[in-house]
Amino acid sequence: VEPSLSFSRSTFVVVFPPNRLTGATVILNSALSGPLEGTLDPELLAKPIVLTQPEPWKLVQSRFPDVTIVHIVSDIDHELTKARTEGWRNCGASCVVGVGGGMALDHAKFCSWDLELPLILVPSILSVDAGYTRAIGVREGDRVKYVGDASGSLRHIFVDYNLLQAAPPILNSAGAGDILSCFTALWDWERASIELKEDFDAGVAEHIRSACLERLYSDASELAAQTEKGLHTLSELFIEEVRACEKWGNARLEEGSEHYIGYALEATTGKHYIHGQLIGMCILLAAVYQGQDITRVVRCLKDMSVDCSFTAVKTSREEVRHVLLRMDKYVAQESQLLPGVFHFKGAPSESEADSMLDAVDKHFPPQNP
Repeated sequence: VEPSLSFSRSTFVVVFPPNRLTGATVILNSALSGPLEGTLDPELLAKPIVLTQPEPWKLVQSRFPDVTIVHIVSDIDHELTKARTEGWRNCGASCVVGVGGGMALDHAKFCSWDLELPLILVPSILSVDAGYTRAIGVREGDRVKYVGDASGSLRHIFVDYNLLQAAPPILNSAGAGDILSCFTALWDWERASIELKEDFDAGVAEHIRSACLERLYSDASELAAQTEKGLHTLSELFIEEVRACEKWGNARLEEGSEHYIGYALEATTGKHYIHGQLIGMCILLAAVYQGQDITRVVRCLKDMSVDCSFTAVKTSREEVRHVLLRMDKYVAQESQLLPGVFHFKGAPSESEADSMLDAVDKHFPPQNP
């Protein structure tokens, strides 16, 4: 079946009430049929701006009117994104639609926020949770900066299983890294409450473990097989994780030292990685340094067919070792990062770093080039 934005059996629609992104969400297991314009208010589609990427656009372009303004997103540089958006300010657009992965969705969120236009998001891969967050991520050099708030403009999120299933499986399965990261982020949070008297809610932490981590463990093989159940589960987990973080007031529940390693590696090498796959590797590294048992995390990653070997992530043991030995300096420099294991223990020693790296090699042996 050709992927589309409104396929009767394989689409569910997440509808958000005005001015809330993760409030009382309603998931409609929808029996949609016909073209997109039969699903939405026709005025929304009178003249949309579509921020997209080549592969998904080929699959959905027939669903949009001829007057659609299309931009193929290849970067999310802050200044370039602002300049492009400014060029559309007086074009008479009716809405902004993001179709694609994280860059396309963030660009669409920025555009709708800046131009004060209604927003529709259509993730074509579930590699990150960008389609479900109010924060708008842009890049300034090798750093991600969050600007603006898309909650006031968002009208719909369409999750089309056929569109998702058209993508390489790793781009969906790896997205679970932003759920699995709760494993190490919660450790950081709880330890910060002991070391620094940071506010900590054991009930919230337990809810994340049961509602997000346990459910991911249970459905990991479904995600590996790219079944509708697996993709639906990951979509709902993103919604649950984002809702919980926004209710708490920050990303403490989901982002911790595992993300800091990933950010430091990106800053050091200047390379871009499949985000969730990178985070999966970094979860193992951080968890070992935290002293946690990684058995269930390893099993989950394998059940999802997410290879976290250094070669699969497209890095090397040497690159990662270099980063680990300097993590104390990195977190001191990046003062916006909430306290985690590298704040409490400093950078690992050479022997500790080798033990962390050995754990990755043990469970995800090096691949032949």
